[in-house]
Amino acid sequence: MVFLKKSSKACPFVSLLVGIMFFNPVQVYGKTDITVDELYRLALEQKKQLAMQQQQIKALQTLVSKQQQQLRKNNKDSSKRKKRRGVKVRVNQHGLRVKTRDGKFAMKIGGRIQMDGAYYNDKVTPMGNGWALRRARLKVSGKLFRDWGYFTAVDFAKKDKAGVRGMYLDYKGWKDYAIRFGQFQEPFSLEGMNSSNTITFMERGLPYVFAPDYHLGVSLSHFGEWWQASSGVFGNSIQTKKDNIDNGWGVVGRVTFAPWRQDDRVLHVGASAEYRVPNTAKTVRYRYRPESWVTNVRLIDTGKILNVNNTLKTAVELAFVNGSFSLQGEYVHDLVQRSNAPTLQLDGWYSYASWFLTGESRPYSVKKGSFTAIDPISRYGAWELGLRFSSLDLTDKDILGGRQEDFTVGLNWYANSNIRFMANYVHVNTHPNSKGVNDNPDILQFRGQIFF
Repeated sequence: MVFLKKSSKACPFVSLLVGIMFFNPVQVYGKTDITVDELYRLALEQKKQLAMQQQQIKALQTLVSKQQQQLRKNNKDSSKRKKRRGVKVRVNQHGLRVKTRDGKFAMKIGGRIQMDGAYYNDKVTPMGNGWALRRARLKVSGKLFRDWGYFTAVDFAKKDKAGVRGMYLDYKGWKDYAIRFGQFQEPFSLEGMNSSNTITFMERGLPYVFAPDYHLGVSLSHFGEWWQASSGVFGNSIQTKKDNIDNGWGVVGRVTFAPWRQDDRVLHVGASAEYRVPNTAKTVRYRYRPESWVTNVRLIDTGKILNVNNTLKTAVELAFVNGSFSLQGEYVHDLVQRSNAPTLQLDGWYSYASWFLTGESRPYSVKKGSFTAIDPISRYGAWELGLRFSSLDLTDKDILGGRQEDFTVGLNWYANSNIRFMANYVHVNTHPNSKGVNDNPDILQFRGQIFF
């Protein structure tokens, strides 16, 4: 009866009892008087031991799993560190580029070479036919610690010496803002902000004589989806400072809008102004070649304007692109304030039309408020035809700098995105020039250009 009473409780532990009897033969078989109660007690103890072992096994499995996860994480982090320490090197149509894999540092090496040839049909003033190296620049630009950018360009086209063209540092850590300091071109005029690699004609129009050059300074730019604004304070260019001569200084600002902009359609409007005080010599001079750089002759020239207190230059600009056809024009006015002499008002303007015979469209950058490089559609290149009329008046009051008008026809072949060949015919009309003589030479000129 005792056995039957306990058997109902012992049945679930049959396997445990077998284990006890197998692993503890002495305890089980060594005793001849073992009872069912003792077997039941041994089964309960064995059950507790198995439960403890299972918990230990589970704890060991959890520990091993954590160690495996940590090992995989360490291997992944190590792989990332190796990738971050590496660099990527790429050479393409944009030049030689080197950057770290984490994107914090980058460097680009590029440049441009422009070779000009010109024939002058002289009428009054001898100009001299020949060839000239218009530009030969090597530039290095890049990025530092993600938010900082740098740029250096050296021009080797000048006779007997190389000169620093641009050298500046950018900070771009603020959204939609950029700060620049160093030597760079003041933000003034659409023609001034368009690169010589992308201008439609070999030389910029006559009013470019008023555009401020590259100067040392600092600027702040702000841009949105369809507009940009830039302003800055500038001194003189990089040069050897003369004793007892204070540098001049200027304040400049430019704002542009693109209220209508689609893939190949743009309406651009803009305005700029610069107020400048000259150095202690208090002189300014305006003169310009007849939209050709092989000759050193300037048909119109104010000579040195003395006793200048300040100058105020203003410009308005307009451009329109509709597919392969575009229009562009600007008017520039210069107010020259003098002491003990009347204030001078000098001005100039240009207007031109461009048409891509092969269907390309002039690309536009809202952020810069200017046009960028052409990328031909066909592997045979792109062809562009341009017509321009420009005018400049450097005569007012006692200053007889002359008046000049140029009519230019241009044909460009973009062999690819890096090589361009240009041909310009320029008809010049001065009435009169700075010597009081009417002159109207004709110019035929060519350019071969490579940039990267």
